[in-house]
Amino acid sequence: MSTLRHILLSLLLAIAVTSQASAAGPSLLFDPATDEVLSQDRAGEPWYPASLTKLMTAYVVFQKIKAGELTLEQKVPVSELAHAQPPSKIGVPAGKSVGVNFAIQALLVHSANDMAYVLAEAASGSIAAFSAEMNAQARRLGMTGSHFVNPNGLFDHRHISTARDIAILASALLREFPEHRHYFSQRSLTVGQRKLSNRNALLRQMPEADGMKTGFVCSSGFNLVATATRDGHKLAAVIFGANNGKHRADLAEMLLVDGFSRTGATRAKLQSIANVKTGALVPADMSKQVCKQKPLAIAMSRDLQGWGISFGNYESPATADMALRGRMLSEAGISLTGTPGIIRLPEKRGFAAAVWNLDQAGSETACARYRTDNAPCEVITPETFATIAALVPDPPPPKPAAAAQGSDGSKSKKKPARKTQKKN
Repeated sequence: MSTLRHILLSLLLAIAVTSQASAAGPSLLFDPATDEVLSQDRAGEPWYPASLTKLMTAYVVFQKIKAGELTLEQKVPVSELAHAQPPSKIGVPAGKSVGVNFAIQALLVHSANDMAYVLAEAASGSIAAFSAEMNAQARRLGMTGSHFVNPNGLFDHRHISTARDIAILASALLREFPEHRHYFSQRSLTVGQRKLSNRNALLRQMPEADGMKTGFVCSSGFNLVATATRDGHKLAAVIFGANNGKHRADLAEMLLVDGFSRTGATRAKLQSIANVKTGALVPADMSKQVCKQKPLAIAMSRDLQGWGISFGNYESPATADMALRGRMLSEAGISLTGTPGIIRLPEKRGFAAAVWNLDQAGSETACARYRTDNAPCEVITPETFATIAALVPDPPPPKPAAAAQGSDGSKSKKKPARKTQKKN
């Protein structure tokens, strides 16, 4: 990096962080070799991690490889469920197989949602079993503010983490699996005639950058874990809730440049940062800032199955969703199975914050727990769901988001491969 660029970035750091603080979520700058914190802002505050989740997916998969339960050369099947995942994705048809090595590259370079499910099913047999392993590893690592529901980070009200926890995970990946570090710095992935650039734009923007992972869903904004190495010294930054891909890359670069300019001092450890108690604070919702034209999703009538529970009726989808966010992060809701969402009620009676795909015992037990906490909760029978489905037509499908979930908002360039690649 030129001296002039270094000086300019250092001068811009304070201005940028101050002027854009309202647009960004928590942030953290740390040394992954020592777990020392150089700077942090609300690093224990809950946030939706989006595709930063794939770092935990990679962690569990790397453990399986180390234990001999998976191999990089192994072929694993693509299920209907994996193939059905929305973009970012590779799009391998259901029934085909891919190599574990290819799936990991697609997961960490292209942030492929379908390959996250392929790896999870290969590693644990089912998404539920893999999610349980993710949460077990999170507890073992001391990630006390995290709860994972799926392996790709697509939005779920219960799927949360903190900058502190993601930093602990990043440090563990670099420390425990140095043989796999190359995946985080890989610049592109060739798939047939397509050349897919790494979603992490900082790899192309900052000469010292060498990792690590992006994340995006409408509710989270643009997230990034970024690493860079100068004179043999590696630093890492966590950025949550940036306005766009360029914004998060710039913020990460500014933090990293500032960190490299600091002299040695005794610093607190990542583990000393206190996480906000789960449920005490609802994560911010960045949807209006980053997905302005995307309406809040309303449940399709055909999806309302089984028994369920309702947390009350509200005038608008937004107020119902806010109530649902809080209820799902309570002690009664965080481990609740079923599908949370917003239901349009018949006869213009508003919108319900609800959970469905439960059984009768589960719905009754859940409501009993909520009522113990003085929270409103009513059991919904399958017959009630059937009545709602009959009286309320399905809403039109929502418009696609401006950027694919998991991406940085940029489109991968399609270039012919220089030579034929073997299918994997």
